[in-house]
Parts: sequence; structure tokens; C-alpha cells
Amino acid sequence: MDTTITSESWWRALLRPLITTRGWTAVTHHLLGLPLGIAYFTWLVTGLSLGLGLAITIIGIPLLTAVLASVRPLLAFERELANTLLGAALPRTGLAPVPERDGWFARFKAYWTDGPTWRGVAYLLGRFPVGTFTFTVAVSTYASALFLIAAPILAPIDPIELGIWEPDTWYEGMALLPLGLMLLPVAGWISEGMAAMSRGFARWGTRDTPKYV
Repeated sequence: MDTTITSESWWRALLRPLITTRGWTAVTHHLLGLPLGIAYFTWLVTGLSLGLGLAITIIGIPLLTAVLASVRPLLAFERELANTLLGAALPRTGLAPVPERDGWFARFKAYWTDGPTWRGVAYLLGRFPVGTFTFTVAVSTYASALFLIAAPILAPIDPIELGIWEPDTWYEGMALLPLGLMLLPVAGWISEGMAAMSRGFARWGTRDTPKYV
């Protein structure tokens, strides 16, 4: 039996977030965080506030219940997203689409007392600030690195404002190229750190719910 352990070269370890599929799927998750966070936040805040405002009418309570009923399917989608893009390894079984209670009235009532549903509401609302953060950081770091790498091309077209220095030729732009090449793997590892944070957040918010008896 071959027991030789192949060690990863230092440069592959350094560039791992940039040369692996998982590194770029994590970036995709970061970028999706903002639009999904806005969508979840808008849906929940609008639905819950409208339902509360109409609670004294005949449609208020059903509207609130419908909003709560949408949480578990959204959590199932988030689980798949975290598994596919972040490698979260969350089990795909055990998350019932509705609270498991006997009878329609008991199930209707369960939405209001179901702990996992309310945890899911908190998670989906939290996706807005978390998604805004990951989107902003991912775009800022990668865009800065790529901008510096492209400086030899961009400087002659439009001088780069750097305060006390304004590169406006290709050879002056070349001075920024090494900085961009150093920043690119840094951006990759920042992305890896945010992916670890997002995995932990997803495991908390979308984990399996207990079975009702």
C-alpha cells in the first residue's frame, strides 16, 4: 500500500482560493448575499408590518401566517445554496416544509409558536446586513486588486489619481502591478474567511428542525 503523503506546494496553498472551484463559488455566494438579503428583508418586513397593521381585520392574521409559512421553504433554499456554493455539508433531510402537527388548525397555530420558524425569520433578516457586508468586501478587494493589475493599460488612457502621484504612462502603471498581484491572493483569503463566517451562520439559521410528536 502506498502511504506516501503528498504535501501541497506553498504557492498552491497561497493561491488556493483563486485556483479552485470552491474559491469562486464562495465569491458567488458573497455576491448573491446583497440581492437575496434585500429580497428577504423586503418580503418579511413588508409582510409582517402589513399583517400587523391589518391584524384587526379578517385578512391580517392569515397574511401574517402566510409570511411565516414562507420561512421554511426559504430556509430549504438557503441550505441548498450554502451546500452548493460554500460546501456547508448541511443534511438535506429533516427540514419539514411545515411544522408537523395533526390537523389544519394545530398546524396554523404552530407557525406562531414554532421556534425554528422564528429562528429562520431572524436568519433571513440577518442575511441583509451579512450579505451587504460580504458583497461590499468581495467587490472592493477583488476590484482593487484587478484595477492595480490593469494599471499599465489604464494609466495611459486615464491618469490614476493617487494623491501625491498620478501615473499616466504604461511604465508608471507597471509600478502598481506588483501591488495588485500581492493584493489578489489577499482578496482570496478574505473571501475564504467570509465563507467560513457564512457557513457558520447558515448552519445556525437553517439547521434541521426537531420532529414534533
